[in-house]
Amino acid sequence: MPKSYIIVIGDEILSGRTLDTNSHYLAKRLADLGITPNSIITIGDDKQLIEQTIAATLEKADIVFVSGGLGPTSDDKTIISVANVLKRKLIIDEMLLNKIEKQIKAQDKLAPEFVTKQALVPQGAIILDNPVGQAPGIILKHNNKILILLPGVPIELEKIFETSVVPFLHDTYELKPDWTIILRTANILEVEIVERISEASKKYREIKVAYLPAITGVDVKITGIKDKKTYYVLKQELLTRLKPHVYADTQETIEEVIGRLCQKKQVTVSVAESCTGGLIADRITNVPGSSEYFIGGVVAYSNAIKKLICNVKSETLKRFGAVSKETVIEMAIGIKDKFSTDIGISVSGIAGPTGATNKKPVGLVYIGIATKKSRSYEEHKFLGNRRMIKEKAAMAALDLLRRNLEQL
Repeated sequence: MPKSYIIVIGDEILSGRTLDTNSHYLAKRLADLGITPNSIITIGDDKQLIEQTIAATLEKADIVFVSGGLGPTSDDKTIISVANVLKRKLIIDEMLLNKIEKQIKAQDKLAPEFVTKQALVPQGAIILDNPVGQAPGIILKHNNKILILLPGVPIELEKIFETSVVPFLHDTYELKPDWTIILRTANILEVEIVERISEASKKYREIKVAYLPAITGVDVKITGIKDKKTYYVLKQELLTRLKPHVYADTQETIEEVIGRLCQKKQVTVSVAESCTGGLIADRITNVPGSSEYFIGGVVAYSNAIKKLICNVKSETLKRFGAVSKETVIEMAIGIKDKFSTDIGISVSGIAGPTGATNKKPVGLVYIGIATKKSRSYEEHKFLGNRRMIKEKAAMAALDLLRRNLEQL
């Protein structure tokens, strides 16, 4: 596989004004293709520094990806810097110039003078069409090295990479990506995952196991698998060891898994949320077509709404409190009946930093679920700030819904 490097250019990245998602995307997609970047370098819009970095990187790399600095404004210096490093003239690409002018005129605007700068490219460049913007991608071959320039706007970079760069890489290199296992988990700590799968992973010394923790769960990524048989045997063993915490063995989100299961089982869902404030409904409706199975929900934040909409009994709230297993079960049953759905799910908890008591600390969350045949609850004690607790509670509710759907 070729030695590859990624260079991200932009003062806005270094200052923290803009989050760099481009290097993350490129590294991930290259890894998918079997090309693991040797390094990711971030620099500002300084012409001398850009030239020095590109020249030094080309000496040790087979292929260099550069993101940013391809626009027509004064702070966009990548094109001229690359031309200087490669000792090539800048020429106007007439087809590119014509395309940009047409794009501007289509918006009923006059083409500004700096459009010409946007069409300047180093001599010998391969122009990659930008289907969603003006700055093109550019491929330059130099002394058996390859330099690929991409715009800094994430959606433009991604479109050009998928439509033009991927086919180019396949044509240029004999790409042989490893078999990769992705396991997405919920409601299990990273240390417990390590303990459960360590014995299995030790059987295969060539593999690499990466643990990718987030607020809502831990993804496990296993790379370095060289053959199909090992892939299936190891994957099955890991799934068994981590059951029931794995909600996907692809890049699917848990809400996508829930959507697929709801459609397969032909069931409908409604939610009643207190401490999560609508996060569960928001995530479920992130999936296109979710209106087929998600009927609706309510943010039952106050006790009055819990009683009015979810039919929680006053006696239940008085005796057990809003944050209790009894309340969430009644909320789940109440919202299921109110919205005439197959499943109702509810959540109530203390997100903090106030509202806690000796018996009910910050982070205590109850989740209830009611189906046509059963009702149950889970108790969780989450750590973190208010937002983290809300996110964790929403994820736990979605995972409880997922597990119930699988059992239908």
